[in-house]
Amino acid sequence: MLNKDKIIIIALVLGCISCIRDPKQPGRWYMPDMAKSVAYDAGSSNPIFKDGKSDQLAPDGSVGRGKYLYPLAESEYEKSATFIKDPFVFTKEEIEGEGKHLFTVNCAICHGEKGDGQGYLVQIQKFPPPPSYLTEPLLSKPEGQRYHTLMYGKNMMGSYASQLDHRERWLVLNYVKSLQGASMSSAVKMDSTKTK
Repeated sequence: MLNKDKIIIIALVLGCISCIRDPKQPGRWYMPDMAKSVAYDAGSSNPIFKDGKSDQLAPDGSVGRGKYLYPLAESEYEKSATFIKDPFVFTKEEIEGEGKHLFTVNCAICHGEKGDGQGYLVQIQKFPPPPSYLTEPLLSKPEGQRYHTLMYGKNMMGSYASQLDHRERWLVLNYVKSLQGASMSSAVKMDSTKTK
């Protein structure tokens, strides 16, 4: 009985002592590396690098994970016609869903919901109308040149490289193709009714 009482008393004393400590002293650590990092913190000085900073720029030519590196320079517009091809195969749901949404958010303000060049900014006379996707020369423009235009911009249209990623650019271009296809099929229907 005495041994049992001693064990209980020792356990209580140790329990109470372990709870009383200085808040500035965390006590004993089982794995001190988890609490005190051996790595340098971001923004701290670092004697390993020549400039003495922990934060370093990525090496020249680095491409972020999941990022697309466009292979042509801005001046290579003509080359893009044959060099750049659509690497994606989108479903009709993707084109009519996400593609339409991206077009509406980024392009329709100038190009219009139908792609006819009669967007809101044109209607309030902020900008002259852009070329319509539903007529030449944009109707038969090679997809590579369309993509190049999204990357670098053309005439009054600025670059959309920062607003749309690689996949989203191709989604928008596929949505524009669907607008052109719908326009051409309605024009064929109108011609057939006129000839009857």
